[in-house]
Amino acid sequence: MNTDIGRAIGTEIAAAAGALLIAGYACAAVQLEQLIEARDIVCDFYSADDWATAEARFALRDRADMLMVIENIRSDPETARVVHSRATGKRGLRRYVGATGVHFVEDRHGSVVVTTLLACEDWKQKRGREVCARYSAQNAWHFDKGVHLDPDRAFRSVAASSYRGLCEPWNPN
Repeated sequence: MNTDIGRAIGTEIAAAAGALLIAGYACAAVQLEQLIEARDIVCDFYSADDWATAEARFALRDRADMLMVIENIRSDPETARVVHSRATGKRGLRRYVGATGVHFVEDRHGSVVVTTLLACEDWKQKRGREVCARYSAQNAWHFDKGVHLDPDRAFRSVAASSYRGLCEPWNPN
């Protein structure tokens, strides 16, 4: 085969593969409109070191290390509230949309608790269109108040030590 033709075919294949990866990533990305439509989500988090272990534990929901409900998700980024099994009462959240996902930030006396929805893991049909039925998520408690300026950077710095879990719309229909 002519080397020029081989290079052209290789370039076309690489471009097509790149387009598929980008399209796959865009399909898996968290769509803010769908979160607003869902309004409330319920999350299970696990302190497992790796995602495969966390997914296995997810099948046994009674063994979650932390349960959380994020409610009142609206277009205003400061209307959401959180309640979870690690503390009493509801708390306000600020929402940031970044390249790594949608970040919900709770300020706590000099520290922050950040819940990040990373990607859609499962889809379903709702009123004739595809909507996300399950999000992969991470939750971390840390002292980087810079999360309000650059949530993606803060996420990347603590992602390895975060709780891993899944979030689903409270009312899936």
